[in-house]
Amino acid sequence: MSKNLEKIRKYLKDHFFKKRVIISYSGGIDSLLLSILLSEVAEVLCIFIKTPYISNWALKNAIKNANQFNLKLKIINVNKMVENREERCYYCKKMFYNILSREKDVNEYDLIVDGTNYDDLFDNRPGLKAKNEFKIRSPFAELKIRKKEILKIANELNISIPPKETCLLTRFEYNRKISISDLKKIEELEEFLRNYVKGAIRVRDYKNLAIIEIEDDLNDIINKKEEIIRKFKSYRFKKVCINLEGYKSY
Repeated sequence: MSKNLEKIRKYLKDHFFKKRVIISYSGGIDSLLLSILLSEVAEVLCIFIKTPYISNWALKNAIKNANQFNLKLKIINVNKMVENREERCYYCKKMFYNILSREKDVNEYDLIVDGTNYDDLFDNRPGLKAKNEFKIRSPFAELKIRKKEILKIANELNISIPPKETCLLTRFEYNRKISISDLKKIEELEEFLRNYVKGAIRVRDYKNLAIIEIEDDLNDIINKKEEIIRKFKSYRFKKVCINLEGYKSY
């Protein structure tokens, strides 16, 4: 067992042993690893909140990972949009933590935790303000565990690392008015691209211009360019471009 894994397990046992804990769960590697390790010492309920700007792919991935590791999962559907402003992450997380806090109180859980890691504290993450307002615990951040260390532990435990997924609002520029149909368009196009590439996929929507970002070999896209262009133009994009820098999940 690596030193970091041993340190995390000891910390979780010391602080959460036999407690009833709700985890803000996305199915990504941070919340997934935390859920697995915390389940060794506590009663854990993973809660996934599904909104119009969270993709069905993200939901399916979260369910698949929860089933694989026998995690108790509750899905809460919220048919509500946050405004597409620079503070959208703050208001989204505030809404999420309000929901989780109600679940905690109604079902008599002891506390709420999330998978925020130490690196996240130094990124531009408006949602951290909401996390602090609701006093959400973040064991990885508290232990100064960085993303690369989480990935190493996941590999040590033979946990497959899912592609990084972010909310669909991140595909649009701030302050643009976004409709449900705009979100569906991006979701359907990203799902279409999964026929050709693995890993993370982003379709950035600049109205008439679509920019594709992938972390796989760009040739996988270029070799199918005619089919891809035809598909994108059926969604009324006039131009389809590829970001040559690609997309880096981690």
